[in-house]
Amino acid sequence: MRHEGVVRVRWTRAELAAIREAIEVTPNFEGRLEAREILRHAYRSVRGGDIEFEASLAERLAGRLVPIDGPTAMARAKLLLAVRGPRKRGVPANAPRVRRPTLVPAHALPVQPPVAPAATSAAA
Repeated sequence: MRHEGVVRVRWTRAELAAIREAIEVTPNFEGRLEAREILRHAYRSVRGGDIEFEASLAERLAGRLVPIDGPTAMARAKLLLAVRGPRKRGVPANAPRVRRPTLVPAHALPVQPPVAPAATSAAA
């Protein structure tokens, strides 16, 4: 069950270690010390598993985190996915359907009689 304002992320031990190192080189931001403390407790925990962040802290951390290697980039991607949700790649249900032109061979078109040119007036 997800509580309002709480973001839950599941990181592996390697990702936790990489995030701890990356926080040290990340520029200072509001909540950095709190994030370091949460990660320190999670790394020392025997069970590991899900890590809970406050939504605003998780968003700030995800935006400021510097991915310096593969595990850090993966952990940042997991955090961004938890904060923003999955990307929606489909066409919205209420979007108008675009009709694409169909190509028809010339011999299948109906034959139309030639149109006589309009008579020009002599008074002009």
